[in-house]
Amino acid sequence: MAENRFSRFNHLFSRENVNLIYNSLSNAFVALDKESFDLLSKLHAGDDTSTLPEDIKGMLLKIKGIADDEFEVDKIKYVTRSTRFDDSHLALTINPTLACNFACPYCFEYDHNGKTMTTETEDRIVDFVKSHSEAKSMRITWFGGEPLIAFDRIESLSKKLMSLDLEYDAGIISNGYLVNEDVAKRISHLHITSMQITLDGLKERHDSRRCLKNGGATFDRIISSMKLLREFAPDMRIGIRVNIDHENDQEFITLYKFITEEFDGKVSVFPAFTGDSTEKGTCNLYNRNERREFAIKMFNEHGLVFDSFYPQSFRMECAIRKRATYVIGPEGELYGCWNDVGNPSRVYGNISENLTNESLFISYKTKADPLEDPNCLQCLLFPACNGGCPYERIKRLERGDPPADCPLIKDNIDSHLWNHYLCRQKPIPNP
Repeated sequence: MAENRFSRFNHLFSRENVNLIYNSLSNAFVALDKESFDLLSKLHAGDDTSTLPEDIKGMLLKIKGIADDEFEVDKIKYVTRSTRFDDSHLALTINPTLACNFACPYCFEYDHNGKTMTTETEDRIVDFVKSHSEAKSMRITWFGGEPLIAFDRIESLSKKLMSLDLEYDAGIISNGYLVNEDVAKRISHLHITSMQITLDGLKERHDSRRCLKNGGATFDRIISSMKLLREFAPDMRIGIRVNIDHENDQEFITLYKFITEEFDGKVSVFPAFTGDSTEKGTCNLYNRNERREFAIKMFNEHGLVFDSFYPQSFRMECAIRKRATYVIGPEGELYGCWNDVGNPSRVYGNISENLTNESLFISYKTKADPLEDPNCLQCLLFPACNGGCPYERIKRLERGDPPADCPLIKDNIDSHLWNHYLCRQKPIPNP
């Protein structure tokens, strides 16, 4: 019977005389004594477990180590697909302008054509939101271009959306340069609870990469902006993204220490890795192995964990797959993904009209679906993996490549799990 079968989602390994079992159905991680480990190591997926000692069998049942695997996979499919069609939460990425005051070499956007939202489009967005009568809550992400160029529009539209009978929350992705005292005071009343700002190193490095269009420096101004936000919008979470590549990787930890000390640990700093999805990037990019080694170095040398060594405990797909999610341009045009913003060939519709490119819309919702990918379905990490970036999966499929966009943990799962074990077993040193 299936309920007595050893799950294929179990993974056993030993390191430094520690014996461990991981199960991706429950995302459980358990240390075993040598006798139990040796006994379980003899089992293969589908083996009968009815003769196991009751204590071991009880442990396995608790972590779903004994399971009807096909039923569990079908249940994951059902829950994931149900979530895609959940209309109770509306998620909008709104680009009030495509204009930008920076000239970053790796910017993915196709052009900064200066298009900025009008009052007419603003009102159409409000009507668009009202048309989603099943929505109970709404999350706005302000994006661009540089959204603060159109801060008056953000403020006006925010107040209209906040007046609707919906739970409301918002965040903003900004270069941070345009935050002055007036903006910091006004933004605190707009339910914008988070801001992501990019710094690519300390002053000299950052100013060489993320300068104004006229070549002007930006680092000092951004630091001043963050201080204003901490003063006048103290509840806002500020996250500093650092785009890591071979040009600035050695400077990351220095920047991390500087920001942590400058803001008393109240501003988070995290590494990211610039992609080249639109073939416009110019930085010396990290490959997968180098990204993994960077994460391990940050832990071993500085006690920092950014790219989690442990699988996530729940499935959270990219919003591309969900029905009640939209990326809205300054003229009310609709895109499937942030990566497409500003590219007319990737517009699939408009907030006031029917779909103008139905095939593009459907491709984002259905193509390269990990729930239909045999390699994903057979993977140990399938229950704890969201399938990776749909945009990247679709691009790979269109190129004729395998669509999988696997998490870094898959490359060496034993080492990742072992580092997680170490994180839980010993104090983390200060960086």
